[in-house]
Amino acid sequence: MLQEEKERLLDLLQARSNWCQHAEARDRRGHAVHYDDPAAVAWDLTGAVCVLFGWGRALELFSQLERQLVGRRRPARRCFSLQNNDPQICSMVAVQEFNDRSDTTYELVIDRLQAMSVYRPESRTEGAERALA
Repeated sequence: MLQEEKERLLDLLQARSNWCQHAEARDRRGHAVHYDDPAAVAWDLTGAVCVLFGWGRALELFSQLERQLVGRRRPARRCFSLQNNDPQICSMVAVQEFNDRSDTTYELVIDRLQAMSVYRPESRTEGAERALA
């Protein structure tokens, strides 16, 4: 995850009312909606990543989110029932399970997001200067 992506995710979830559980997104009435539904006003972690970065990038980010937010090394419980044991989908499921646990609070989600490390690409010039030093 890039610093800018982390900042966008924290910005989207800046208020407790922007985060939800047991649905990828919810509308103002609290009804479950698809993450990209225009009526969505709150998202779970996976829905937030998908709405911000699109499905393709979200698939790339799920394993990092799993490692840093969930800390799980084994497959998610629900992943065993999936026909396709795709590692990216299994990571998404693990993040969903973390998000939906009864002991997961908004504060815990935000604390873990803020503590996440980010990828900081260095320019080729910076890398070459370090190699020569």
